[in-house]
Amino acid sequence: MAPRTLAAWPYRERWAGVVLAGQRVGFTRLALAAQPDAQGLWRIESEAALRLRFLGLDKSVHLRAEDFVRDDFALARFRYRYELDGSVLRVEGSVEHGRLRILTETSAGAEERVLAHGAAVYPQSAIALLPVARGLRIGLREGYAVLVGETQHVAEAEMEVSGFEASELLERPAFRVVTRLLGMETVTWIAPDGQPLLERALGGALIAAHEPEAEARRYLVSGSLARDEALLAYSRLPAPPLEAPERIEDFEIELSGVPEGLPTGGTPGQRCERRGERLTCRIERGASDVGDAPTAKDLRPSLAVPSGEGEIVSLARAIAADARSDAERIARLLAWMEAHIAREAADAFSATDVLRARKGDCQGQAMLLAAFARALGMPARLASGIVYSPVHGAFLYHAWNEVWIAGEGWRLVDPALGQTVADATHLKLAGGETPAALLPLAPMIGRARIETVRVLRRSP
Repeated sequence: MAPRTLAAWPYRERWAGVVLAGQRVGFTRLALAAQPDAQGLWRIESEAALRLRFLGLDKSVHLRAEDFVRDDFALARFRYRYELDGSVLRVEGSVEHGRLRILTETSAGAEERVLAHGAAVYPQSAIALLPVARGLRIGLREGYAVLVGETQHVAEAEMEVSGFEASELLERPAFRVVTRLLGMETVTWIAPDGQPLLERALGGALIAAHEPEAEARRYLVSGSLARDEALLAYSRLPAPPLEAPERIEDFEIELSGVPEGLPTGGTPGQRCERRGERLTCRIERGASDVGDAPTAKDLRPSLAVPSGEGEIVSLARAIAADARSDAERIARLLAWMEAHIAREAADAFSATDVLRARKGDCQGQAMLLAAFARALGMPARLASGIVYSPVHGAFLYHAWNEVWIAGEGWRLVDPALGQTVADATHLKLAGGETPAALLPLAPMIGRARIETVRVLRRSP
């Protein structure tokens, strides 16, 4: 197939229905401008709308994006809006003279960054278009830098046209295109005329198939949409039953399917050994670490943890007004959050979102506790990994805090579970408060397995 220019593109709009773990969850849309604007830039407009059930709640995700690209699909400027369960993130910026300017805005405020990047940067919306633009042929292979809007950073992607296939899942024979980005693999089947037919990601758990607009939109308003817990079923890690996990003091766990690049150190009481993708960890509850001293970052306000925001500062001081120690301050903060912040699977982009909505998932609860703690002068950071849930009889992906307690060191605290000292089933696999900090976990979701667990000691 000969290379295609944007002026001669085989379609101007494409719709696809999205299925997760066998459940219909929404649609995606991609639209290309019919001609360039006055600056000679082409507009790629993309949209994704998803609704699914998670932990008994109806969750909504909506993305609208505009990318303005040059003839070769290199990014010139962009504007994105992400909405998760009512919380909004806006990202916009431009690429000029090897410099990428990114302005990020949440309910907590705005932040601008400038990244130096000598090579051309491409938008995520162009990933499925580039093989057609380059000329589909078996053996075509290319690497390029991609702006990931959700995390506001540039990642390297690899694309390869690995075959030409016929299947009962495809309308007609198509080229098989494999794209590797952020440690994950997406397979797209593109017909010889450039029309995308099917896309598969997350090891086949996520599928997007071409269909007419009316059909794609219909599922978003369907009363039966994703009535099963598709997201939970895909992400949970089944394990042998563990009674009263909150009383476990010393614990050992072995997992398989853990990417080799995943960091597993730097948290109190956790020691891990790795053999390839097999990971064995021992966790002791309440162990402190005074050697890893806090840094300025652990006290500094950020978009996710706006600890200098007036409402957060005044509220934190009021909650902990008569507390006589850091440990007592943490206990007061957790008691207040339990009474006033509902524990719901509601996503948020900042602690301000959680405080205003008076609800939040584990990530949101951890952002709010970190903001309260930093407002009181206590270093705090976010940890992410897995924890055992007796309700689901499995380990779930989870977030909690590490808080610096004067005279003690770092202590693991879990506001979502109301634990002033987190139980020993908390296995940290990543750390940080930005969306990019969670990326190391992505390749293991749906892949990792619990092999063995051992309770070594319980509290009375």
